[in-house]
Amino acid sequence: MLLVKTYLDRSPIHGLGVYAAERIRKGTKIWRFVEGFDRCYTPKQFARLPKQARDFLKSYAYRVDGEILFTVDNDHYINHSDDPNTYLHNGYAIAKVDIPKGREITNDYREFDPALCAAFLKAKPAKRRS
Repeated sequence: MLLVKTYLDRSPIHGLGVYAAERIRKGTKIWRFVEGFDRCYTPKQFARLPKQARDFLKSYAYRVDGEILFTVDNDHYINHSDDPNTYLHNGYAIAKVDIPKGREITNDYREFDPALCAAFLKAKPAKRRS
């Protein structure tokens, strides 16, 4: 569940993005999982869902500790960045820097689901030896 005010808008990164509706200071807790609001599915529960639901979750959910996590609010529109303005710590997404009102909020998907961000990983050029 997002703990700060946000809104959705077009993103230069991908589709829609989540934007700060207020200034968010460095160190502010931005998100945490809230049982009963956000939703976790075991692989078995996920497999029993209708195909349309599984397809939706494949786009907007991610794996954490072997379960599929779907965040119900705008959080599921947060885009990946190789240089995000948040980081994960003790179950919270925290502002890594001051995030001005109107700035897109980003995560590094590799922190919680490396397979999910495979499409975002950019090939790094090999270092030349002198």
